[in-house]
Amino acid sequence: MESGLRSPVAKYYAYKATEFVSFTAAIWILFVRSRGLTFAEVGALNSVWWVALVVSEIPTGYLGDRIGRRSAMALGTGIIAVSTAAMGVSSTFLQLAIVYATWAVGQTFRSGSDDAWLYDLLGETNETSEFANIKGRAAGIGLAIGALTTFAGGVFADWANYSVPFFATAIVTALGIPILLSVPESSDGGSDFSPRMAVQVIRDKPAKPPLRSFVLYFALLFGVVNMAYIFDQPIIRDVVLELGVPEAATNTAVSASYAVFSLFGAAASYRAGWIRERVGTRNWFVGAPVLLGLSYLTLPIFGPLAFPVFMLARGITNVSTALGNQYVNDHVDSIGRATVLSAAGMLYSLAVVPFELAGGVVADVISPTGALALFGGVLLVGVGISWVVEHPV
Repeated sequence: MESGLRSPVAKYYAYKATEFVSFTAAIWILFVRSRGLTFAEVGALNSVWWVALVVSEIPTGYLGDRIGRRSAMALGTGIIAVSTAAMGVSSTFLQLAIVYATWAVGQTFRSGSDDAWLYDLLGETNETSEFANIKGRAAGIGLAIGALTTFAGGVFADWANYSVPFFATAIVTALGIPILLSVPESSDGGSDFSPRMAVQVIRDKPAKPPLRSFVLYFALLFGVVNMAYIFDQPIIRDVVLELGVPEAATNTAVSASYAVFSLFGAAASYRAGWIRERVGTRNWFVGAPVLLGLSYLTLPIFGPLAFPVFMLARGITNVSTALGNQYVNDHVDSIGRATVLSAAGMLYSLAVVPFELAGGVVADVISPTGALALFGGVLLVGVGISWVVEHPV
C-alpha cells in the first residue's frame, strides 16, 4: 500500500476502535430487563431500533453521498455518543424507545458511508481487493479492544450501577469525531448526485441480479442472528447461576463470557480476507448459515452449550458481514455506493423486525433457548429454499 494511504487507513483503524469500544455490550439487555420489561417488550424495543434504521437508511446514505462519507460518519458518531449517555438515565419503555430510535438514526449515518468511504479510499490506488482484509482487520482490532471494555463494563455494573458503563462508552465514542475530521474525504463528493439518480441506482443494483438474491439471503441470516442478541445475556446469566456463580457477580461473569465471544469474533473477523481467499465467498455462505442453524437447535439440550454456540455466532456474524459487504461493493460503482449499501442495510434491518417481535413472544411463552432453537430451524429451511430457487452467490 502506498505511503499516502497508510495514515488514513491507520486512522480508520483508530476510528473503528472507538466504534467497537463498548462497556455496555454484555449488560445491555440485562439493563433493559432491570427496568421491568418482558422479553416481548425487549423485542418491541429492538423493533423500534430496526424500523428507525429502515426509515433512515436510504436518506442518510444519500446524504453521505451528498455531503461526503467522512462528514456523515462524524455526524452519526456525535448522535450515537449523545444517545449512549441518554440511555444510561432512561427508565421507562417510552424513554428507551426514543433513545433506541435516535441511536438508530445515528448508526445509519455511519453504516453505508463507512464502507463506501473505505472502498473509495482503496480505489484511489486500485487496491479495492484489500477491502475485506482491511475491514476484517479493523473489526478484529476493534473487537479485541471491545472485549476488554466489555469485561470492564460488567465489573462497573456490579461495582456501581448499570448507568456507569453507558456514560463511559459515550465518552470514548465521542473521541471518534476528531479522528474522522483529521482524515481526508475519499471522493470528490456527490453534489451532482440527485434523488432521481439515487432511485435509479437502487433499481439497477440491489433490486436486480446478482445482488437481489444475495441481499435477500443475507437478510435472512442477519434477521436470525440479531434476534439472538435479545436472549444471549439472560441465557448466559441463567447458566452461570446454575454453575454456582453468586448473584452479586453475575454481571461480571456474563461480561467475561462476552469478552471471550468478542475475542473469538475478533480473531475470525481479522482473518476474513484469508477466509475469502481460501474458502471462498460462495462456500462460506453455503456452510456458515447451516452451521449456525444447527448450533441453535442444541441450546435446549444442555445449558452450558450456550458458550460455544454464542461464540460461533459471533464469528459467523463478523466474517459474513465483511465478506457480504465486499461482495456488494464489488458489484456497484463509486457514485451511489453509499446509497446502495444503505438500501441493502435497510432490507437487512427490515428482516430483523418480525424475527424479534415473534422471538420475544415465543421466549415469554416457551423459553429463550426454545425460541432460538425454533428460529434456528427457520434459518435452515430458509437457506434450503434460497439455494433451490435462485443461487444467492
